[in-house]
Amino acid sequence: MRSSRRRFLQLVPLGCATTLLAACTPAPAVPAPAPTSPAVAPAPTAAPTSAPASAAAKPTAPPPTVAPTSAPPTATPAKTSVLPSYIPLASKPKADYPSKGELYEDGYIKYPANPAKATPPDAPGQGSTVTVFVDGLYSPPTPLEQNPAWQAINKQLNANVQFNIVPPADYAPKLATLMAGGDYPDLISLFGGLNAAPNLPNFLQQAAADLTPFLSGDPVKAYPNLAALPTFAWRNAGSVIGGHLWTVPISRPSIASLMIKNSTVWDQEVGQDYAPKNADDFKRVLQELTNPSANRWAIGTFQAALSGPFEIAWFASLFGAPNNWRLEPSGKLVKDYETPEFKEAVGYVRDLIGAGVFYPDSLTTTSPPAAMTNMVSGKCVLSVRSLGLDWTDGYQQGQRLTPPQTFGFMRHFAAHDGAKPVFFLGTGYGASTMLKKASSDRIKELLGILNWTAAPFGSQEDLLLTYGIEGTDYTLDASGNPVTTDAWMGDAYNAPWRYMSQHHQVMYNANYPEFTKLVADAEAALIPIGVSDATLGYYSPTNNAKGVRLRLSFNDGLLEVLQGRRGLGELDQLVSDWQNNGGEDIRNEYLAAIAG
Repeated sequence: MRSSRRRFLQLVPLGCATTLLAACTPAPAVPAPAPTSPAVAPAPTAAPTSAPASAAAKPTAPPPTVAPTSAPPTATPAKTSVLPSYIPLASKPKADYPSKGELYEDGYIKYPANPAKATPPDAPGQGSTVTVFVDGLYSPPTPLEQNPAWQAINKQLNANVQFNIVPPADYAPKLATLMAGGDYPDLISLFGGLNAAPNLPNFLQQAAADLTPFLSGDPVKAYPNLAALPTFAWRNAGSVIGGHLWTVPISRPSIASLMIKNSTVWDQEVGQDYAPKNADDFKRVLQELTNPSANRWAIGTFQAALSGPFEIAWFASLFGAPNNWRLEPSGKLVKDYETPEFKEAVGYVRDLIGAGVFYPDSLTTTSPPAAMTNMVSGKCVLSVRSLGLDWTDGYQQGQRLTPPQTFGFMRHFAAHDGAKPVFFLGTGYGASTMLKKASSDRIKELLGILNWTAAPFGSQEDLLLTYGIEGTDYTLDASGNPVTTDAWMGDAYNAPWRYMSQHHQVMYNANYPEFTKLVADAEAALIPIGVSDATLGYYSPTNNAKGVRLRLSFNDGLLEVLQGRRGLGELDQLVSDWQNNGGEDIRNEYLAAIAG
């Protein structure tokens, strides 16, 4: 019988725009638990972990804010001379739901049959030791001496990969100590990109290998699995500083979070696939769904200090506010707090709270899994949750209820009639990997290893990285889907290969193949109306040093406004305080970086 911790971690592909990146970075394909027998291993879509909006350095050109449109937006910046060429893999397994472009994922109904080798026959390593510093997001893996999967990967790499895995609570101070010491490992995993540590851009330019000659433009073709990483991941992670390429991003999907609904209840009481027409219509629906006598409320959430109370960012998108920052045609950079659209959204949510449609314990629900549990237990019908762990977890739990409950997504809409819907895209990356300065031959060797660990979903390499050794860590069912054993978690899942490099995420859930279609439908509906944060890929020293404190202070006051303890008019003072205490400096630094 699986332990409760394993049952939770089996669902950990996660992306969340909440507090600590280290607590919610997506994991790879993992198995869904079953009550009495080994589970078939699904690989649900991992949503992009939204690194702090400031986790950025200067790319070659301002990342475009995607205007609402009926066509898929492009992820390619105006200048791509420094960024690697984007070259999708021609040899990847054929998808049941093919990606429509860089911003989209491939979707698979079952694990690809007859996995093929996706890297050159010659091993990338030269028999040397490769040291890796990484955040320990999960329990430590089985030690190398007792870990057949780790041993097999090292053998195929022809390298002795040694991980220095530090607990999340120690990651920041140990990274700072490492940076100050001068004796660096071969690879450093930077969680949150350039926001992983203060003054990181200066450190990279001093200590990191300049990857420009190896990866910028067409030279990346020598590493085809890295060339298949979407451009937005390189750009948004701040891989480019001062016209040079310094890091390899850990790519994540462009959708971080969305409104999840209990479709079973919604279809019965609101109407099958009903989409709200506007903000007033949505309030009506929320009031109809709220039934305190049955211990059910329309909407529930959890309180994450950094992302804002009561999912204010999602509501702000309905009113057309910026996705954190908006660069206007005039060249003016506008923070979401400063716009009338944001203020209107605050007034709307304040009214909803007063109407009693939020689950009363939303303020004391402190984690994404707890918020999903509230949905599964029927305490709320709607919740803004991550595309990865939360939705996958909820869907799988719902299917195991008696009778089953289906969790789908709610169609996005505009608050006002005639307005175009606007959806906030995520950052598209979870971390990035730095290579320390070394000889050209050593850099090529390390990039070859990263190319190997970024092998596509469904390849021999990715099967080994994700599931370990067949017969020891997994078996294949009649359909060819991996069924994990008790050894799998220690041997494969907890080993942090995916934080060196990894292929772009895919949609796959072998236990519930219909879930892949739901996620594909969500991408098709939401990405075309998506807008990005205009500051992604740029670096602000003030935001790096003071941004979290400023955001926490603003959100503390915002919570009081939303709950009616302070007047709506006092929002203006909160904005002014944010501007005067560092917000204006952040704006000016971003503008200078954009003007570059």
